[in-house]
Formats: sequence, structure tokens, C-alpha cells
Amino acid sequence: MKIENISEGKVIGIGTVTVLPGETEEIPESFERSPVLEVYKRMGLARIIGKPSRTDEDIKVSEPEKEAAEKKAREEAEALRQARLASLNGISEEALGRLAVELGINPADCKDQADVLKKVRAALKKG
Repeated sequence: MKIENISEGKVIGIGTVTVLPGETEEIPESFERSPVLEVYKRMGLARIIGKPSRTDEDIKVSEPEKEAAEKKAREEAEALRQARLASLNGISEEALGRLAVELGINPADCKDQADVLKKVRAALKKG
């Protein structure tokens, strides 16, 4: 199973593997079922290639471990969302445009920079 970093400037870390923008790397077997992969995928930062090498029957994850992993993934996603919201103060037009595109907002469809900023902020608040 592999992960491809399709973001424009974000570095992705999976265990001991670091994936720079435009790179594709093998996902460590112990992280193939990590909920963080789905977070990266939903945020449009990564593309997951292939299927896990082990099936659900091969892996017996206890309910508390599963809940802890899901909670950690939610916390990481929330931390990223909060960091992005905080970065909007004084953000350059270029960086705002890149963030808008990452969030699925077409800056060309906006009236002006203030409109782009408003839409990006709204998208991040929905989180």
C-alpha cells in the first residue's frame, strides 16, 4: 500500500515515513489501517494506492484501541483545522489561493480576495 502526497507544500508523516509534495512512498504495514490516512485523503492532501496487506481477520484490534486511534485522528484533524484558521491572519494572496484550492474553492469564482478569505474561513469553520 502506498501514499502519494498530492498537496502543494504540505509534508505528510506516517510513522517513520515522510512524504514530500509530489512523492509516493510505501505505508508501513502497522499504519495501513490508520484513520489518519482517511483524514489526509478527505482533506485532499494524499491519494492512497492499493489495499492493506492484511485483512480485518488478520488484525484483531480491541475496541478501546480502535476508539483511541479514531480519537487521535479526530484530534489531529482538528489541530490542523485550527492551525489553518489561525494562519489566515495576515496570509498572503498566493497562500490564500493555494489553501482555497486545497479546500475545493475556486478563487476565480470569488468576487475578490475578501470573498476568497470569507469562503475559506467558512469552509474551515465547518471542519
